[in-house]
Amino acid sequence: MARLVQKFGGTSVADVSKIRKAAEIIVAAAAEGHEVTTVVSAMGHTTDHLVALAEQIFPEPGMRSAREMDMLLATGEQVSIALLTMAIQSLGYQARSFTGAQAGIITESQHGVAKIQEIQSDRLESSLARGEIAVVAGFQGVTENHELTTLGRGGSDTTAVALSAALGADRCDIYTDVRGVYTADPRIISDARRLPSVSYEEMLELAATGAQVMNARSVELAMDNQVQVRVRSTFAPEDQGTLITHRVSSPEYTIAGIACDMNSAVITLKSLSPLNDTRPLEGISALFTRLQELAIQTDMVMVLKHEDEPSQELAFTIEKGSLPRVQQLIESLASSLGNPLMQVETDIAKVSVVGRRLTTRPEVVAGVFESLNLAAIPVQMVATGDMRISVLMPAKHGREAVKLIHERFNLAEGTFTT
Repeated sequence: MARLVQKFGGTSVADVSKIRKAAEIIVAAAAEGHEVTTVVSAMGHTTDHLVALAEQIFPEPGMRSAREMDMLLATGEQVSIALLTMAIQSLGYQARSFTGAQAGIITESQHGVAKIQEIQSDRLESSLARGEIAVVAGFQGVTENHELTTLGRGGSDTTAVALSAALGADRCDIYTDVRGVYTADPRIISDARRLPSVSYEEMLELAATGAQVMNARSVELAMDNQVQVRVRSTFAPEDQGTLITHRVSSPEYTIAGIACDMNSAVITLKSLSPLNDTRPLEGISALFTRLQELAIQTDMVMVLKHEDEPSQELAFTIEKGSLPRVQQLIESLASSLGNPLMQVETDIAKVSVVGRRLTTRPEVVAGVFESLNLAAIPVQMVATGDMRISVLMPAKHGREAVKLIHERFNLAEGTFTT
């Protein structure tokens, strides 16, 4: 007998028939004698619908109370857990639903992007001991002061991995609408190859650069706690999918995958007044410190200083959803930043190539730029590291770039080599 945590995403519980299918998968595991805890997301596009309702009251994101948005969005998962629990019970099995608070998921107080601090799993342990299937609302938790919080985009993945660690689960199965992790989004590359396994590190880079299979924070949590994660399809449950595990247990791919992120924006600041020569990075340091305090992630960063000019230029990428807060922050720090001219670009794509030891493989960098050059695709920014190469370009070229690079490195099904 094993202890399992299963997570079902929004597409897997989009309607009642799909909820019944998910219940059948859960019951099949319980019938084999396993202890099962299930984490579930809101149904289909419920979260988008709830956000749209809030937009009818406050069109500007900055005007909405983060606390009340959490109160609103958390209702989506409560619908799912109740319906899924009923579906399990209809199949003759005992089940009990839990909100994040009832499951003992304690978070910090940052509304909208709260991080899990601890899990008090007593109630879940008692439920499992009674032979029940525990059905937990993903994406949400509660502070020590009993304030409801949400975990940000993809937060149900984080809930599932955190519960796996707290409960000592043998495995965490992430059920979604694809059969695993692929060398590229199958919606862009129809013959993309599915990876039988991939390392935590590679999956973390893929998730952080736009692959939508898992949330980056959940992968980091799995790596820190050595939780074995398997990405599987709800609609082909017999398929073993992709195992996310330690790098010594997974193949070493030259290129594990290519991700395309269309959800980024680039902010460029050009200082107009002379900066403090003794502390030229003071304003930039203050800006990024404040971004960290607000839990706003930045990715590609570039600072340019021209010898013949007293000014400097800063460019960095963030998620589009963070734009209003970042723009307000820059305005508040305008003096220390040199009263910059701010330019915002949202019509961009960030294409990232993920692998291992890329800094020792110059042929990969050369191949990426050769592919883009032959197609006359303009490059706006580049960031390289040992595990990824990211290229920023106009959004209209994103999908084409993925296809060209995928073909250049023979990543398609039947031609892929490690």
